[in-house]
Amino acid sequence: MSAGNFVRSFYQLNNGQIARIRVQPETISGFNVPAAGPATVPGSARVSGGNRRIGIKARSITLRWVGAPPTGYAVEDVIRIPILQESVWDGLNDGDTVSYLGANAEVVGRQPERVR
Repeated sequence: MSAGNFVRSFYQLNNGQIARIRVQPETISGFNVPAAGPATVPGSARVSGGNRRIGIKARSITLRWVGAPPTGYAVEDVIRIPILQESVWDGLNDGDTVSYLGANAEVVGRQPERVR
């Protein structure tokens, strides 16, 4: 499972503005490239936490492994990753298959961006 240092990146809000975000390095994969910086809004987006917290909660997808999972993961693991650009989010639907960490995973859920 993910562990270790985070990397600083950029997240595109639904309104097109850019926020800072800290993510695990593996989050930035072939299909999930960060938005181009610099940030145009103060503060940063967050990946986790309740929906009632003040701030920007990044949109995300939930994945389930299809076939053999990558090293360190079990077949039954379900993971959630933030989607850094709105255009990528718009192109993903439940049931789609993506390559993540060198393995195939099915999109089993989508959580929209929340700004409070």
